[in-house]
Amino acid sequence: KMSEKLTKIRALMTDHGLAAYLVPHNDPHMSEYISERDERIKFISGFSGSAGICLITHEFAFMWTDGRYWTQAPIELEEGWELKKMRQGNDPLWFEWSKTNLKEGDFIGFDPYLVPQSTIEERQKYLDPAGIKLKEVETNLVDAVWGSDQPEWSITCVSIHHEEFTGRSVIYNMTEVMTKVEERKGEAILITKLDEIAWLTNLRGQDISYNPLFFSYAVVYKKDDVIRTRLYIEQLKTKNVEEYIKDNNIEVAPYGQVFEDLSAGDFKDLKIVIDANDCNFKVYSSINKDNVINAPDLIGEIKFVKNETQIKGYRSSQIRDAVALVKFFSWLETQLVDKNAQITEYEGCLELEKFRSSQDLFMGLSFATILSTGSNGAIIHYHPTKEKSAVLNPKEVILCDSGGHYLDGTTDTTRTMHFTEPTDFQREMYTRVLKGNLDLERVKIPDKGRYTQIDIDVLARVPLWQVGLDYNHGTGHGVGHFLNVHEGPYC
Repeated sequence: KMSEKLTKIRALMTDHGLAAYLVPHNDPHMSEYISERDERIKFISGFSGSAGICLITHEFAFMWTDGRYWTQAPIELEEGWELKKMRQGNDPLWFEWSKTNLKEGDFIGFDPYLVPQSTIEERQKYLDPAGIKLKEVETNLVDAVWGSDQPEWSITCVSIHHEEFTGRSVIYNMTEVMTKVEERKGEAILITKLDEIAWLTNLRGQDISYNPLFFSYAVVYKKDDVIRTRLYIEQLKTKNVEEYIKDNNIEVAPYGQVFEDLSAGDFKDLKIVIDANDCNFKVYSSINKDNVINAPDLIGEIKFVKNETQIKGYRSSQIRDAVALVKFFSWLETQLVDKNAQITEYEGCLELEKFRSSQDLFMGLSFATILSTGSNGAIIHYHPTKEKSAVLNPKEVILCDSGGHYLDGTTDTTRTMHFTEPTDFQREMYTRVLKGNLDLERVKIPDKGRYTQIDIDVLARVPLWQVGLDYNHGTGHGVGHFLNVHEGPYC
């Protein structure tokens, strides 16, 4: 029961001298989508969304999340929890609430593996005037309550994403990265983001559902004028690619050895480039602070720009994916309108996956399919299950947000449909969203160095703003190349 979980975690907080405890939706690599083992917010509160942060005190239990989940969270949160809306109205953020409501000398505990170095530094600076301290707690308190029921780490082997699909060799990737590192006066770079490591090494894994990633750290450095990568990973995962690793100047070391190598081993005296926004506090603390060079998104600046092989693959995979979608929409209309069949949202998801899986180079879904009927479509990241799924109604709006991974690209497509007669209001809203998308697509930017995607986001919203409406999520995002369905730049 929820009360039992909160009671146990509060007892542990007392043992560690904590007034509050922070539970972020993170893993040690600051991944957006995390493994079942890392779903601590879901375990402790019931909330299953992909973004959020919890603050537990001895009297309260708060969960903050963004606008995508304001409809979903109240449905899922268990007894004893209160939703706080990020960037909305008068709801203070967790550190603002703490500064006002905790007292001088209080400690807020956090797991140093799950919070970025930059966050700790910024929040501590904010809390200092109130005399409140953030305190590292090596033992994760949620894990302690979860106990033996907590899922295990995946030990699935990695696979090679061949150059015929990536358009770039591993040596080429390492060389370009090292050039960027040396431009910043660095001697090595610590890479902590899983999609960046997968991109660098042209390897893919299965450690996180819907994301072809593998748990690891990587250090790219130069030794004897040869650029090398030390890959910190559970070594059983690489037993099937040993020759490939050797041929590409990759050394394999145990996953946990990265801390020792940075603090006292081969890299202790090197100038290390990091991204403090994605580097967890524990690994950052292993580096000599005089040797740290912070360079946010250094890898992203390279990875976000696709080469000709990748662009060709995106186009090809998008066409095949579209074939699967059109076949599914045709099947769905036939079932709902012509045959008057009773098809649930969950059953529709399974059928769409069948159509996708028949396409060449298909590797799996890029996220859990969102297929919703009527008001369920207002839950932005709605996910029907076998146990909880509405019957699709052809007289209501039906939303389908879905995507697939292919060896030559990743897709993410949303379509809103109505198989009978939509209302005038539904027609108007559909048209206003369409107009915003067209305005955004057609804009011609005179000075591309001056404006960013954030500046043009407004174009997609203006037709809705004209009637006092808006949407509580981003407008768009980059898509990985057989990688994370969400990557920068974001809009």
